[in-house]
Amino acid sequence: MSADHIPSLPLSRRGFVAISALATAAASAGLTGTAAASTGTTRAGTTRAGTTRGSTTHGGLVDPRLAGSVDRAYRYLDVVLDAYGQGGAPRLAQSYNNESGLLTTAFVYDNALALIAYLSRPTRDNVRRAKIIGDTFRWIQENDETFTDGRVRQAYAAGPMTFYGGGPRFPGVRRDDGKAAFLWPFGFGGSAVGDIAWVGLSLAHLAARTGQRTYLDGAVALGEWIVTNSVSPYRYGGYLGGVQADGVTRQRWASTEHNIDVYALFRALGGLTRDRAWYGRANVARDFVRAMWEPRAGFFWTGTQGAGAADDPNEINKSPRPEDVNTWSFLSLRDRTFARAIDWTARELATTDRGGVSENSELPAGYQVSGVTFSDVSKTATGPVPNGTGDNNRDAVWFEGTAHLAAALVARDSSGDRSRARRYLAEIASAQGALGAGQTVGLTSDPDGGRLSNPGEGGTWTGSPLPARSGVVAASSAFDTGFGFGYFQRQHVGATSWYVMAALGVNPYRI
Repeated sequence: MSADHIPSLPLSRRGFVAISALATAAASAGLTGTAAASTGTTRAGTTRAGTTRGSTTHGGLVDPRLAGSVDRAYRYLDVVLDAYGQGGAPRLAQSYNNESGLLTTAFVYDNALALIAYLSRPTRDNVRRAKIIGDTFRWIQENDETFTDGRVRQAYAAGPMTFYGGGPRFPGVRRDDGKAAFLWPFGFGGSAVGDIAWVGLSLAHLAARTGQRTYLDGAVALGEWIVTNSVSPYRYGGYLGGVQADGVTRQRWASTEHNIDVYALFRALGGLTRDRAWYGRANVARDFVRAMWEPRAGFFWTGTQGAGAADDPNEINKSPRPEDVNTWSFLSLRDRTFARAIDWTARELATTDRGGVSENSELPAGYQVSGVTFSDVSKTATGPVPNGTGDNNRDAVWFEGTAHLAAALVARDSSGDRSRARRYLAEIASAQGALGAGQTVGLTSDPDGGRLSNPGEGGTWTGSPLPARSGVVAASSAFDTGFGFGYFQRQHVGATSWYVMAALGVNPYRI
């Protein structure tokens, strides 16, 4: 089955490995086609565990009118996390709904976000769920099929699935041989520094909340993996992108976003371990981020080149210009020297998707929603969306990125920032209510253990309906990120988690 026939296959922007590896995985997975490599543009009060959900929040709702919407978002996270297991069983949340074409893929980035989102409202049940994800991360670190260095791969199976072409079969996060079920047929076998850092951050949050040493040990192991495998020898320094799908070949490029993530993780490790060496390591990442600043226009470049054999990793990659580095930079560094990047994002990446008006819009006629998109290229690209079935909607809204912007505005808290954040959050809440209906998650009617498999090969997508108006879809309409993959109108753990954190005024980079 060719990749362009997989229904709206939403390769993760954390999927730098998948982008280059789909071609190499194609022969064994029954796929054809290629995609280009990316530089990795692949959250004051507290409440005691045991209070009822919604009674008190960790950061406090930015807008009280969002209370019901945030409660429904948590309900979505609960349902997705429990789709293939209950109680204390080790498990991860499936990143997208069943119909997405990604089967039971659980990206570690999305699950790290869900863990922090649960701790953003630390009721007894939310802390329990955060610990389930954290315990699963720790189990994965100790049960890789090849490596014993504490790494995590890009994505794992959340539940039973049979890959395209009739194999291989995955029973869930634990393979039949007892090892962690990373998804090599999709090319998700590599380790991106950004993913590693986010999992480390989530474990650091959990260590700070629970006081349990195992979570800090896991975070430290991930930090040490970055230092061991990704220190850059090139002009701008920082930390390189990680390792490719084979788990060995190192990337030559460095991502601004990844280094933003690493800075926050290493600062957190310095505080939690009281080992001051982590602060020096954090400064390596910070200096790289600063070097990517374009002072005249007030934004950050995406990182350095090196994805292609002819690329020079000593040179800056100047296209595309993504959203995330320009909001996360403030959330992580908290340096007002670069706060203008937030305004660059709000101005240059602003978009409104109008149903019945915007070209290639998937919105109902008469409905519109506003926010920001993924990159400057998303606003200009024409032609098919990578791994999708239609053409780019240059007006499409990326809801995760819109939540990033809202969170950054709340954190900056300059005049008018909170009001602007409320408007963005209201747009996401509107989309939560209007988009994604009828999508499902979890076990299907397949007689082989309820597995997910391709309907074109006799399988089925349909699981249990997701709760109404609960999860936030990744995009208002299908669009091209400019990095060789697309986003689609599919309910998404990452987008929902960022929305929850932004609505609660939580900065996930701060512990």
